[in-house]
Amino acid sequence: MMTHYDLSLVIASYVVAVLAAYTALFFGARIGSVRGGKRLPWLVTGGLAMGTGVWTMHFVGMRAMDMAMTFDAGMTVISWLAAVLASGIALHIIGREKIGTGLFAAATLMMSGGIVVMHYLGMYAMRMSAPPVFDGVWLVVSIAIAVAASAAALGVSRKIRSLPGSRVTVARFGAALVMAAAICGMHYTGMLAMTFPEGAMPAADNGLRGDWMGIPLALFCVALLAVSVFIAAFDIRQQGQLARQKAEEDVRVARMAFLDAATGLPNRSALEQRLLDTLAREDSREHPFALIYLDIANYRELSGNLGSESMNAVLREITLAIRDLAPEPVYLARYSASSFFLIVQDYGDPAYSFMYKRLRELDQRIGTPAMPVTWRAGQSVFPLTGNSSRKLVRAAMVPRDLDQIGRFNNVKADPDLVLPGQSTAG
Repeated sequence: MMTHYDLSLVIASYVVAVLAAYTALFFGARIGSVRGGKRLPWLVTGGLAMGTGVWTMHFVGMRAMDMAMTFDAGMTVISWLAAVLASGIALHIIGREKIGTGLFAAATLMMSGGIVVMHYLGMYAMRMSAPPVFDGVWLVVSIAIAVAASAAALGVSRKIRSLPGSRVTVARFGAALVMAAAICGMHYTGMLAMTFPEGAMPAADNGLRGDWMGIPLALFCVALLAVSVFIAAFDIRQQGQLARQKAEEDVRVARMAFLDAATGLPNRSALEQRLLDTLAREDSREHPFALIYLDIANYRELSGNLGSESMNAVLREITLAIRDLAPEPVYLARYSASSFFLIVQDYGDPAYSFMYKRLRELDQRIGTPAMPVTWRAGQSVFPLTGNSSRKLVRAAMVPRDLDQIGRFNNVKADPDLVLPGQSTAG
C-alpha cells in the first residue's frame, strides 16, 4: 500500500527538515548565550519552530504517499504538541552552560521520544478502517535512527557554538543537511515499520483533509522557520554589536586607567607596569636601559600664577616639546603633576647622542612667555644602578646637573640610597 511516493513532496519534506534542523541548531546556540529570564522566550520560540518543523516534515512526507488520506484533528494537534514539548525541553537541557553525560542522554531521549511519538501518533491520526501492522525490525531501526539523529543534533549544537564567524554558519548548514537526512530516514523507515492493510480507508469523520497537509503546510512552515531564523539572527547581530561596544568601552576605560588626562601620556601606573614587564623578561640583563627623570622645579609657582586651565595647556606644550626632543623608541610617561620619565632602551646607542644634548639644554628650549620653566633632572641605569623598578625610579630621582644627563661613564649603585620602608640601622 505504501510503495508509491510523489517525488516533489518527498523533496519538500527534506527541505522542511533541513530548515527545521538549521533552526534547531540556531536556537540551540542562541539559548546557550542567554541567562535568567531571557531564556524563556527563546525556549518557547525555539521549541515551537523546531517542533513545528519536524512535525511538518512528517505530514508532508506522509502526504507524499500516493493515496487519499484525512486526519483526526485532535490526534494531529497532540502529535504537534509532542514534537514542540520535546524540542523545548531538549533545547532547555542542551542550552545549559555545563552538561554532563546524564543530562545529554536525557535531552537525547526526550527529543527522540518526542519525534517517535509524533510520528506514530501522526500515522494513527489517519484512523484507518483496519488496524495497522507493525514490522518489528523496521520499528527498532526507526527508533534507533531517531535517537542517533537527536544525539547528533544536540551534540553538534553545542560543538559549533564555539566556532568563529562565518565558520559557524557553514558548519551549521552542513550539519543541518546531515540531520535532515537522518530525520527523513527516520520518517520513511517508520512508514515501513507501520503499514495498513490493502483497502483500508481513513475514518469518515476525520476533520483534516490531506490536501492541506502537503505543499500548503510546507510553504507555511518554511515561512515560519524563515521568520524565526531572521528574528534570531537579527537579535544575535544586535547582541554582538552590544558586546563589541562593551568590549570597546572596557578597552577605553582600561586605557584611561593608564593614561594621563591632561597630556595623553602614559601615567605613573603605566610606567611602573612597563618597568615590571621589562624587568620580568628572562633576557632582561642582556638589554640594559636608562631611566631619565625630568621635573619642573617651579611647578607650584607656575600653577599658582597660571591657573589650572592655563597650566594644563602649558603641560601639553611641554609634552609636545619633550616628544620632539626624544625619538620614537623612547618611552615617555608623566609620573606626577610636575615630573616626567623617559625609558631609553640600549641607552649607549650613538643615535641618542643628539637627544641627550638637547635634554641638557632643557632650560633654554622649554619655557612659557610669562615665566621660565626651571628643570631638575636625574638618571639611573639598569642593571648598574639597581635591578628593581622601585630602586631604579628612586635612584633616577636623585637630582643631578642638567649637564650630566646622558653621561653614563660613572654611573653606579648608591649604597646610601634608602628606599621608602627600608631601615638604615645595622
